[in-house]
Amino acid sequence: MVAPAISLPEETERLWPLWLQVELTLRRAIRTGALKAGEQLPGEHQLAETLGIHRHTVRRAIESLTGQGLLEIRRGRGTFVAAGPISYRLGGRSRFTDNMEAAGKIPSARVLRSQTLTATEDVAANLALGSGDKVVMLEILRLGDAIPILIARHFVPEDLFPDFAERFADIDSITKTFASYGIVGYRRSVTRLAARRPTAQEAADLGQPRTAPVLVWASVNALPGGRCVNYDLSVFAAARVSIVIDDDG
Repeated sequence: MVAPAISLPEETERLWPLWLQVELTLRRAIRTGALKAGEQLPGEHQLAETLGIHRHTVRRAIESLTGQGLLEIRRGRGTFVAAGPISYRLGGRSRFTDNMEAAGKIPSARVLRSQTLTATEDVAANLALGSGDKVVMLEILRLGDAIPILIARHFVPEDLFPDFAERFADIDSITKTFASYGIVGYRRSVTRLAARRPTAQEAADLGQPRTAPVLVWASVNALPGGRCVNYDLSVFAAARVSIVIDDDG
């Protein structure tokens, strides 16, 4: 791969830490179009040789720009210039697939983990369960054009959905998995949003540095009669989405 024609900043900026100079250089290349959206960056070694610096300095700058959403690391493929955040609509019936297709992205999903466990106090309270009740936990990595967008952790009552994870593995859709139990017409009744830093595992699954924030979306899905059927704790790569709140009643 041919490295873009970039160089370190002017003399007045050379008083800054070297990694920050590299960050500014790459940021400027993105802003001017020398590096275009979707373009792959040269490897750390090649960039380091081009700029005459150590590759660890390049890595720190890339991690910073990834955390800001200007670059994205695609596992097994390399580092690319990000296309910008996806508008992600939240409403009573909003779905991941609908949001990705509206953004012109190809949605996909991969099951990360699943297990049956005793509901924690938080999970039990949100699903209106009793102490000691069991839930099925299903953790899914959701992607748009093969880029990780969010980790969705679904908790469903084990007495109602004992083989939920197995059915999802065959059906590959939360909505259709519920439909296989005869559950249709559920709505998101409660949604809470908060920002924090990711855990080491979340950062690895999302392909982002731990310094980049995540947006945590906690929601409860209920039937028209009020029975809670799904507690969803989703962790978004914050730099990859722009949340739009739909007032759909």
